[in-house]
Amino acid sequence: MSSAGGGMDRPDPVLAQLRALGHPGAHWLGAGMEADVYALDENTVARLPRSGTTTGPLDRLLEELSGRGLPFAVPATLGRFALPDGRVLQRQPWLRGRSIGDFHDPSTGYLDVRAEEVLVELLSALHTLGGQQPVAAPELPLLGGRARTTAQNWSTPLQQLLAGRGRGSVDLLRSHVDGVDDLRSACSAFLEARQDVVTSLQHGDICPENVLVDDDCRLSSVLDWGFLTMPADPVLEMATTSSFFDMYGPHALRTDRRLTDLFVEAFSVDRADVLRYKAVYALVGADAYSSDADGHFLWCAALLGRADVRAAVLGWV
Repeated sequence: MSSAGGGMDRPDPVLAQLRALGHPGAHWLGAGMEADVYALDENTVARLPRSGTTTGPLDRLLEELSGRGLPFAVPATLGRFALPDGRVLQRQPWLRGRSIGDFHDPSTGYLDVRAEEVLVELLSALHTLGGQQPVAAPELPLLGGRARTTAQNWSTPLQQLLAGRGRGSVDLLRSHVDGVDDLRSACSAFLEARQDVVTSLQHGDICPENVLVDDDCRLSSVLDWGFLTMPADPVLEMATTSSFFDMYGPHALRTDRRLTDLFVEAFSVDRADVLRYKAVYALVGADAYSSDADGHFLWCAALLGRADVRAAVLGWV
């Protein structure tokens, strides 16, 4: 769900400062949920976090992940430096590759089987970061700081968001979705029942812009951690990944169902649980980008209106 740039300069005071600091070829690369990214040279980029974003915990997590022998690279921080205006940037390796979205045609719904294999490989690798050798995930901000992970219970921050704490969107959802309070109550009970599952590390925003592959569609890098990065039930990541891959295309629902089927078979999980977690995300993430009824909000509302999602959530006992 990140936005990516094509490397063209745009009016930006940061560029002049970077060039004055000895990076004459600096240019803007793109923007994610948490930061703007600038190319410094052929091998490194600079990440400028949004105002108020705390990066220390995430930096420590990415440093640990970079030493775990994963089948993909992560943007671990190489150091920091300050602009003349006082803002601090993180220096990171330039992780090159093609978006996995290059192997998907939203106009026809075609998804290359190699891209499916990459997604299974990626989720499988994340699953190894749990169980007997869990990653030491520090307390991390979620959804732009609206909640934080906790060591006591992985589902606590999601429960808090469902209860309407923070910048909630419950009233707005009520005007777009029937039975929102019933959905919230059922999702809360579902999370309570799942609190003792074996967790693994969740990226939380596996979408085409954040997964880089080579020309043969082999997994290369995973970018833009920190949106919903947390220890979690692995099924939650399956739910968000299958939903996020194609959110707005004419065949989005078909892609969602195809990837859901893929993950259900590959990981032997209950399809209804995947659907329930889709509803959990839609309820807590509807206002992730705005407190208004923006495109993402309307996408979440539409997901909560799906007959299969509602049946799975409201039929759960």
